[in-house]
Amino acid sequence: MQQLVQEPLLHWALRSFLAVLFATAALSKLTGMEEFYGVVRNFRLLPDALARAVAMVLPVAELAVAAGLLITPLAGPAALAAALLLAGFGLAIAINVLRGRTQIDCGCFRNGMKQRISWAMVGRNAVLSAMALAAALALPGARAAGVVDAATGIIAGLVLILLYLSASMLGGLPARRPSTAAVKGR
Repeated sequence: MQQLVQEPLLHWALRSFLAVLFATAALSKLTGMEEFYGVVRNFRLLPDALARAVAMVLPVAELAVAAGLLITPLAGPAALAAALLLAGFGLAIAINVLRGRTQIDCGCFRNGMKQRISWAMVGRNAVLSAMALAAALALPGARAAGVVDAATGIIAGLVLILLYLSASMLGGLPARRPSTAAVKGR
């Protein structure tokens, strides 16, 4: 595993994937701040005044993490911050799933991409957090990335984010029900 984490191409793929993930989440929250405040409040983990502060600061922190992931000297701390944020989000989701509150929106993305919370989402956050930790661990002994390594890694990260967002959108679609005409025709 250590050899794999030291690979610059993989390192850039993880960093770019996480950077776009955090930037996309932050920008969608910033465009719907009042709605996002409602999501944070609906988790019922913070007092109302603190929920508003978190709703205002979190997207800015996510943007800072995204930027840090793309700047090599800041990538290690940014990846560690990403791992901690993702673990914290997973914990907040797990608490609400344990409470039986699975109908609430995770707040991950805004703009029509609402997702109900579940144990699968807790698992998803654990995997994303592990990816961020892998990106943080890759820095100390990694060989220097060449231009081809960095470019290929960034492209791979962008492909990963497209697959991730596509899967999230497909997972959020309601189950298709047969039409009454199709049922009557049988």
